[in-house]
Amino acid sequence: MQTLQEFLLATKANEYLIAIGFMVVFILFWRLLNIPYYRAVRAVIVEASRIIKGLFTHPSHTWAEVVQPSLVNVGMDKFTSSVFGSIQEIRLPKPGDRIYQGGNAWKIKRGKRELVQSSPLSGRVVEVNKKFAENPNLLNRENPEKNWILKIEPLNLARELKNLISGEMVARWNQTVKEQLVAALVPTDYPVLQEGGEIKPDLGNELTSEQWEKVAREFFNAW
Repeated sequence: MQTLQEFLLATKANEYLIAIGFMVVFILFWRLLNIPYYRAVRAVIVEASRIIKGLFTHPSHTWAEVVQPSLVNVGMDKFTSSVFGSIQEIRLPKPGDRIYQGGNAWKIKRGKRELVQSSPLSGRVVEVNKKFAENPNLLNRENPEKNWILKIEPLNLARELKNLISGEMVARWNQTVKEQLVAALVPTDYPVLQEGGEIKPDLGNELTSEQWEKVAREFFNAW
């Protein structure tokens, strides 16, 4: 009958063999990846992983932040909160609901003014930000580009990311939109931009109904 000491020695020996086996496999795999062909494959894999993460912008002024392939944060940009004005109400989907790229993500309201924004990606809603659901005006007071509204599990992530704006193009697109806004609202009795060239954060509160309808039509494809 095997003694306790013999059993422990045998167990320890097995652990060493398993560890050595893993090390051998790792070394062989590493050498394989450093063969020129596989080195190129590794570079492609690393680049693909980098591209699939980060912040992506939809032309409807919503954004998607890829946290991981199965989880994406979704929110609105500063342009929306600035030109819409004080947000008094936001209507959100429920966890478990499915939303689709280009389809309705949420609706914001201010008196008779309302705006439905499009979802940047398709997916299943896994969480809504209760902070904004309970106090929508926080979207005006806090930086909306650093605060998610929905968390979704994407359905067609790699394919749909190709339809969004990313990288250096985001800054160029934002600048173009800003210039188009100034052109659309001129002449006005108030400045559209504040010092530093950014859109006034409360600009929407000063827009007339006619001006808002023009902004909604030209920048959010409403009406």
